[in-house]
Amino acid sequence: MLRSRLCAGLLLSLALPAGAHPRVALDPTLPTDLTYAATDNVEYLGRFPEHSGTAGGRLLGDRFYLTDPRGVFVYDVSVPENPSLLGSLILPQTFTGVALAQEDPDTDGRILLVDSVDPNMPTLDNGLVLGGMLQVVDVSDPANMRVLGTADVADHTWNCVSAEVDGELNRCAYAYGRSGWIVDLRDPANPTPLDQTWRAAVNYGDLGNSPYTHDLTEIRPGIVLSAGSSNILMDTRDPARPVELNRVSFEPPRFSSLGFHQVEWPNGGRDPIAVFGTEIAPSGSTNTAGSDCEAAAEGGGNSVVETWDARAVSAALDAYLAGEINAEDVRALRFTRLDQFDAGSRGLFLDGAAPSPLLYCAHRFGLHPAFDGAGRMAVSYYDRGTRFVDIAADGTMQEIGWIVAAESYSGSAQWISEDVVYIMDYRRGLEVVHLIDQPATGVYRRSAPAVPAVRGGALWLLPCAGLLLIMLGGRRRRRA
Repeated sequence: MLRSRLCAGLLLSLALPAGAHPRVALDPTLPTDLTYAATDNVEYLGRFPEHSGTAGGRLLGDRFYLTDPRGVFVYDVSVPENPSLLGSLILPQTFTGVALAQEDPDTDGRILLVDSVDPNMPTLDNGLVLGGMLQVVDVSDPANMRVLGTADVADHTWNCVSAEVDGELNRCAYAYGRSGWIVDLRDPANPTPLDQTWRAAVNYGDLGNSPYTHDLTEIRPGIVLSAGSSNILMDTRDPARPVELNRVSFEPPRFSSLGFHQVEWPNGGRDPIAVFGTEIAPSGSTNTAGSDCEAAAEGGGNSVVETWDARAVSAALDAYLAGEINAEDVRALRFTRLDQFDAGSRGLFLDGAAPSPLLYCAHRFGLHPAFDGAGRMAVSYYDRGTRFVDIAADGTMQEIGWIVAAESYSGSAQWISEDVVYIMDYRRGLEVVHLIDQPATGVYRRSAPAVPAVRGGALWLLPCAGLLLIMLGGRRRRRA
């Protein structure tokens, strides 16, 4: 009777969402809850479920800096297939950050910017902390991370901005927040918010989230590109007084809600192709969750990643920085859209789709480290998993593979090497996959093996393993 109850409990636990898994690191070569479908050129290596809620990380050399709702974690990724934790710092997040951690953490390897709870902030009667604030974390020694300083400002994304300090380029001398904040970090122990906002400086509102901006990217020292309902290219060589150089905007507004979510312009803005990704949220009385994922919009689809011809603006940018032309000359030129990629319609996750609309649509993407005029991209599409896309020299895009896991909510995908990608999944945690450089010929449907759970002489689990394989169907393969 006891064994029957334990076996039933095991079956029930595997039927629960991934968040019910023990919060212990799993050996990436021994995943224990592997139900997923993928094209046969995508190899699943394992996951770390304790990072559920994570929305992103930052690769710098052989270190990967990851944030989740609990704090900051640094991994040694010199062996990308087997990340090794170097250290962690507990900095809990609050409100939506409890489930959806701050995205796109930025670092120069010396300090890292994260929005989280101040441990000294007063709490409400129910124990909840009133809010978060910018934390400047010393990550130079991952085993001994500490908060250097805090600023009483909060934002969903923070981005490092370069400036010369004492004659040397400081990669994180200032911080820009999506709502407009500019914070002086030249003394990281005393971060100082400025009265001026970057939004006001480029005539894009002032402090707040309207017009919409989600994130900013420093494409090279002194040049920043924002992502939002409009994308704004800025000269930030004087970070306290940015100057608008160009703008991608739409009249009338293109998006039903939110807008561009992330921008990447490879090779320091010298690449002929820029890549813009969207995120669309439910909006309006008749718009149900996720319905915008399939909707068309003025000027293009909503739930898309797009390539844009950047050659004219790139040439003008170089001329501007050389002092040959002025900002007005750069503003007179245009980015031109080339192609769009959409993960596709609804359906079964075993076929690479999502069964029904959930919140939001496309999310973050990562460009291959060797991207140069063309290359490869990994895109997180929430409940439609992670998609792998080749971008040709003319900007056209073609999907070459995908992986969709049960209960997947893929939030961010980053290349750690030429063929290993880390997926930050809100529900499943940090996942490790290997993309085989060959065309997909079919689809693998993989179910959870129970054998890795047999530890400490618990041989009574073996009958459960047989039952599980019968229930989950084992491993099957079908033609694409």
